[in-house]
Amino acid sequence: MQKNIFLNSKRPHVLLITNHGVHDWEIRGGLIDTGGQNHYVLSLSDTLVALGFKVTTFNRGGFLDPLTKKMRSGIQYKDGHSRIAYLKGGLEEFIRKEDMDIETLSHEAKHAEMILSEEGTPIDLIISHYWDGALLGSIIKKRMNLDAKHAWVPHSLGALKMENSKDMLFEEMDNLHLDERIAYERDALLRVDAVASTSGDISRVLEDFYDYIPQLFCPPCVGTDGIYPNCENDPEEIYDFLMDTDFVSGKNARGRFCILEISRTDSTKRKDILIRAFGNCLAEHPDTMLLLRLDPTNKVVYNNIVDLIEDLDIRDNVILVGGLTEKLKPKIFGISDLYVCTSEMEGFGSSVQEACAARKATISSDLTPFAVQYLLQDERMESLETEAGWCTIRWGSGGVVVPAGNVEGFSRAINKMISDHKLRESIAKTGHEITIPHFTWENMVRSLLEQMKITIPK
Repeated sequence: MQKNIFLNSKRPHVLLITNHGVHDWEIRGGLIDTGGQNHYVLSLSDTLVALGFKVTTFNRGGFLDPLTKKMRSGIQYKDGHSRIAYLKGGLEEFIRKEDMDIETLSHEAKHAEMILSEEGTPIDLIISHYWDGALLGSIIKKRMNLDAKHAWVPHSLGALKMENSKDMLFEEMDNLHLDERIAYERDALLRVDAVASTSGDISRVLEDFYDYIPQLFCPPCVGTDGIYPNCENDPEEIYDFLMDTDFVSGKNARGRFCILEISRTDSTKRKDILIRAFGNCLAEHPDTMLLLRLDPTNKVVYNNIVDLIEDLDIRDNVILVGGLTEKLKPKIFGISDLYVCTSEMEGFGSSVQEACAARKATISSDLTPFAVQYLLQDERMESLETEAGWCTIRWGSGGVVVPAGNVEGFSRAINKMISDHKLRESIAKTGHEITIPHFTWENMVRSLLEQMKITIPK
């Protein structure tokens, strides 16, 4: 039924390509190469459908799902306007994004051509993601002689990864194949019709390293139907969830000042920095709680974080949040008072942006582009002497920024935000005004399409 509606629909047809990772209608935590880009593509797909398009998303298949062990193949329909098609790409096993190659993409392109040709489905616009998606899209367009514009959304770049990974060991750097990736990215820039940057850092690196100025801008955005102020209308559901997800301290959230962090469980998110800073703050604010998203699928990071919490003897003040669904995310923002992001590698800073949309004050590392580029209006500098040297805390009217990795700097900022209710409320209000409505999906996607001179049906 949904297939017939889709194929018979006269809506303009957009082809989204998110090639690596495990892309489904629900993003499951702990899967390799599956995170921010997948959320972005799902939101982009939903927004395009709301604007009157129909959308096919291509994702690599032909291998067993890492969790369910079922073959990833065929086409999944969300409704009569959006679907995900899984492309077979040579090897019948999962391939890391760093190990993608042209041969794999060529196999996928043949499968894509077969699907689209058998259906007789015209394509009106191609939007690809990451370098593998860009090259796959360009191969499909050339093979099928498609008269459709192709916009590439890089999300990250090899040169930016190299810049942010300068302290990695040689073996770790070698495993990323950055030279090959950069060569593929240069090739992609020659093949696509336009590039949409997702952050100021992406734009800067494209211009400085690749000698390319992106024509479009479409950062991660928020959907106001899901994240909005006072979204804890019925807080009992989230309090019950916290007690179920952490039987040790989940019961302690009610009535306490709650600090939230919900990034994926990855070493680059530096949750250890937040835990140490939070531990320092408990001497002055012993009733404060930290709601920390932690997924046991990443066993190394999970165990290290749990061990650190135990070593600092703060377990009763830390609620380990697992299994947080998109439905529950607004509610956990709703009962929180402050959001802290200590990450050392952020493409844009979606979780900080969501916190602002929920009208929560934020503290971010200086490697969170959204915070640095947009929240530091009317900023005031505070110099703090720490064991590692002088640290500059930047107090903006829409958010606070601390040098990445500086525990004492984060401790100082958190303590101040807990103590000063008026300051916290002011920052939360301004951060919300900066974010909404400018950084909503509908606003940004409309702008993207208008710049590409694509007619919007609705």
